[in-house]
Amino acid sequence: DNRAIASFVSTHGIDHLWMGVFCIGNGRNLCYYDDQSGSTLLYDNFAAGFPSSASGRCVYYSVPGHPAGQWLNGYCNQKLSYVCELPTTHPDICDLNFNDNCYFTIDAFSFNDGQQQCEQLCANMVSIHSSEENRYITSLYPKTSYDFILIGGMAVNGFVMWNDGTVMDYSNLQTSDSTGCLCMSVNNYTRGSWYLADCSTPKHILCKRPIGVPNCRGTPVPITSPPVTPPTCNSGVHVAPGWITSPRYPSNYNAGCQYTLTTYGSNRIHVYFPIAVLEGGYDYVYIYDGDSKDAPRLDYWTGTNQAKGYLSTGNTMFIDFIYRSGSTKNQGFNATFISIF
Repeated sequence: DNRAIASFVSTHGIDHLWMGVFCIGNGRNLCYYDDQSGSTLLYDNFAAGFPSSASGRCVYYSVPGHPAGQWLNGYCNQKLSYVCELPTTHPDICDLNFNDNCYFTIDAFSFNDGQQQCEQLCANMVSIHSSEENRYITSLYPKTSYDFILIGGMAVNGFVMWNDGTVMDYSNLQTSDSTGCLCMSVNNYTRGSWYLADCSTPKHILCKRPIGVPNCRGTPVPITSPPVTPPTCNSGVHVAPGWITSPRYPSNYNAGCQYTLTTYGSNRIHVYFPIAVLEGGYDYVYIYDGDSKDAPRLDYWTGTNQAKGYLSTGNTMFIDFIYRSGSTKNQGFNATFISIF
């Protein structure tokens, strides 16, 4: 593939072109493909001294000269050429299909048993990534004797984690203050809405897999997921989806905090603060549209605030919590952040 790209663009006078790779550190295991197929650990062609996130977190391909065909880091706001790769077309037969995925309805199982049943079909319990997909799924249940189906995610205070590892980029959850497995209403009154359910209570299951998926009973190619970092301060880059808190939360804070949030490729970051209680006039939260305090500032605030959300223009966001009061009387904040297409 690496040589084929050079051959493909060699007659177009292109020196550099973007790749779908993003680095959150300086190791090959910390550079990830935008299609979420894993890290570059299995194969890379980085030039000597790279990856180097200090040179930029995005990765480009050098076409001519030296280092021809090698990969280097660059700042994501640079304008370079790029090559699009279309997915391979696979033959498949499934009765229910939407947007290159196959869907399978199965009988009632608990959440864990339902996932195991789906895996027998080379699938996972369904993840949902758009309002169109949500409506399609409700259309699969025009008349049922039951009101809910289990879907393949768990919610923690409004943040959804999907069984298949895909990012949370859409939600129809009707509550945001509790934890549990997800179910979807398929009755006439709240049709398509998501609610929390007891994970052990059997409900009907919907499975989903990509069209043309290879034999899942073979040995799978290992995929390296981005590291899940705990919500501690000043601990490097945090990949969406995730959550952040002030120090010691939900106990009262006693220090400041900085976070760099990031996501894949051209996606953007959406961060949501349900509530914040700071020492007014002394302690502040600053939100920047980039990876440092040098980026444009989106907002700042102090005191008590509720229901604040922010959307980045690129794939990084920097949050700086300034602690000047010396007070330990305030709870601080918690926030969730997700990746938005």
